[in-house]
Amino acid sequence: MRVLIKNRGFIKIVRYAFVITCSLCFISPLLSSQSEHPDTKTDSLLKLIPTVSGRGKVDLLLEISQSRWFISFEESMDYATRAYQLATEINYPEGKADALNRIGNVHYFLRNHSTVIDNYILALEIADSLNDYRRMGVYLNNIGLLYRELKQYDSSAVYLLRALRAKEKYGDNELISSTLNNLGHLYRDKGRYNLSLEYFVRQLDILEEIRELRNLSIVHRQTGEVFHRQKRYNEAVKHFQSSLNYASEMSDSFLIALAHHLTGKSMLAMDDPEHAIERINKSMDLAVSISSKPLIRNNYNLLYLYHKKTGSHKKAYDYLVRYSSLKDSLRNQHITDQIKQLEGIFETGKQNSRIELLQKENLIQDMQLNRQENIKISLIALLIMLLLFIMIIAYRFRTNQKTNSLLKIKIAELEKTNNKLRLSSVALQQLNATKNRFFSIIAHDLKNPFNALLGFSEMIASKFHELKEEEVREYISIVHQSSQNLHKLLENLLKWSAAQTGTMHYLPEQFDLISLIHSEISFYRLSAQRKQISISAELPDEMIVNSDKLILSSVIRNLIDNAIKFTPKGGSIDITANNKNGEVIVKVSDTGIGIPDEMQKKLFNIDGDICRKGTNNEDGGGLGLILCKELIEKTGGRISLESETGRGSTFWFALPRR
Repeated sequence: MRVLIKNRGFIKIVRYAFVITCSLCFISPLLSSQSEHPDTKTDSLLKLIPTVSGRGKVDLLLEISQSRWFISFEESMDYATRAYQLATEINYPEGKADALNRIGNVHYFLRNHSTVIDNYILALEIADSLNDYRRMGVYLNNIGLLYRELKQYDSSAVYLLRALRAKEKYGDNELISSTLNNLGHLYRDKGRYNLSLEYFVRQLDILEEIRELRNLSIVHRQTGEVFHRQKRYNEAVKHFQSSLNYASEMSDSFLIALAHHLTGKSMLAMDDPEHAIERINKSMDLAVSISSKPLIRNNYNLLYLYHKKTGSHKKAYDYLVRYSSLKDSLRNQHITDQIKQLEGIFETGKQNSRIELLQKENLIQDMQLNRQENIKISLIALLIMLLLFIMIIAYRFRTNQKTNSLLKIKIAELEKTNNKLRLSSVALQQLNATKNRFFSIIAHDLKNPFNALLGFSEMIASKFHELKEEEVREYISIVHQSSQNLHKLLENLLKWSAAQTGTMHYLPEQFDLISLIHSEISFYRLSAQRKQISISAELPDEMIVNSDKLILSSVIRNLIDNAIKFTPKGGSIDITANNKNGEVIVKVSDTGIGIPDEMQKKLFNIDGDICRKGTNNEDGGGLGLILCKELIEKTGGRISLESETGRGSTFWFALPRR
């Protein structure tokens, strides 16, 4: 269970966000554990291990695992595993459940989602058998949060509501408060704002009772944001003011600055720029003092909107430039972190392969030593039998028979091991070729969008007053298109990387495929209209399938986008779906430029060079089709194409009916 962690900075950020939103354990112990330096605390806890035994030792190992979580996931996993093994030996079910939950938490950050679910479910079964409502509430809450991250909102709601009922039976207001907050966020993400407000208001009542000032400030802010989304700006301002009051009582500069920012945003929406600018300036001063770049960026945007509304176009332009520059800087940093994460994943995979090869070499050496030892024993037995006449000769004969049988078995095992080593060598070469192609796609396809972004944004920034309105609009359109292309490429890269490294898991559910196809067509209809391309869909009213909804959404989106890219102006795209021979077959046909025969053979292979420009000179490295093949195969389906140069293409995929 040891895992190499390369990008600790990125993992620490994710870990902090998870600790804030999840109810993994009691809140007070978690906060107190952060007040002491993790290394210092671990040293003091390690000294206690020889002095305790039984259940006390299990609890101590779990506490050490939690303290090492902030330093090394590898060590945290090790101590949690030791705690689980000891709890199993001494029949300590509560300790087993807590250890499984801790192991699941580590796998959560390593993106091993199926393993996370397995550990949480096992922990939940133990807590259920004990009627331990506190632990049941914590484990159910964690499962609900995992499904929310996977955007499976219905499943998330089921587990979070079960967590709320368990915590209400236990009667701990702090635990109840955390799940109410998670439900508020869930229904806000689903667009069910009234239900979201209901849970936030219930949480505020609990927080008022226990006087949690920081959480009161945060939840008032979250409630105000929901009101703002509903365009109920007066109610939003009231909650932002309450958030400001609690933040001021704690002297929390960041929460104060954020409350001023959101209040100014709502006041601008209420067409009250005079009061809005006061709040925005206060937020900006505090944001600068605490060096919060995201908040400074957002305040630049509000200052741009304020000066635009008040007619100060020169100042509006200056703040727009600052906003865009800081936004690009933060986005580039984010992209850099993601690329480093991908590199870490590849390096981890390579190192694991090396470890497997070393283990196999050690196994071969052990077998060779055993064989030499057997030969020595056989020779000694032979000498003895020569001295013991007929009876010893018979004994030697029987011994040689047994030895030969053992040698044959060992030789067969060695041959199997050699075959496995050859297969591992081939797999490693393929992995290396895949990695090289992967980074060549990154180098090629990231370069053009970035060049467009940098070139045209620099031209707009430096020659804004010299350009005509039509030119500015055209350049901004190019920058926007380049950003979309970059986003699509990065999304495909991350999904493909997850598929290759085994962190993307197939999670089937029953849903209407026809509704999903119509949704994806609506998403691309505007892009098609820009090229005067018509999209028609000959589809049945309903077609229920049992598959992974997110995977099929990504595949359909890539196929429609590909059809638009390689179809000239005035062309058409036709989408069909039907049942045939126990399979669901979906086809995307276009009247585009078609694909040459030699290129068709390389379309779905990562080691094929298939970079090709679209009909409007759009960039394309072929990663989308490679990703489609990976994803469809995860569902147990298949994908293929039919194309002729100059006469269009038809891409189709088939899924098992059930």
